[in-house]
Amino acid sequence: MNCIIRELPKKEIIKLKQLWEKLNQVHLQDSIYFKEHYKEFTFEKRFADFEKIDDKNIKIKIIKDSEIIVGYCIATKKETAGEIDSIYIDEEYRKEGYGKKLIDESIHWLKKKCQKIMVAVANGQENVFDFYKQCGFYPRLTYLQLKE
Repeated sequence: MNCIIRELPKKEIIKLKQLWEKLNQVHLQDSIYFKEHYKEFTFEKRFADFEKIDDKNIKIKIIKDSEIIVGYCIATKKETAGEIDSIYIDEEYRKEGYGKKLIDESIHWLKKKCQKIMVAVANGQENVFDFYKQCGFYPRLTYLQLKE
């Protein structure tokens, strides 16, 4: 595989729709308590939040194989906190180090202005903890959400 990593301007975020929808399907499949959330959660709803973020406070990195986007990572800054908001790598490109490279580049960017950097992991996705530990993230708190 001869993939390259490059930055994607926020105005081109629509190019991530297909990959994000794959990620949402994984969350829907694995969610224990919030399947309805993922059924109703559309790309347009998710990315409306990113549209509100100033361009200097969001970084989108993608992996391309030829002209096809096969992975992405979105990182954002808010005041002194940074977050890895969303990451997805197509299955056939996993275990090649691309996810770690995307995270490392995002961390490098976030460290310039952020005092803390976080990543939220959806319930049912605990299998990604080892990957995040390889990137330097460790569990600190567990947040529970009221289900109505």
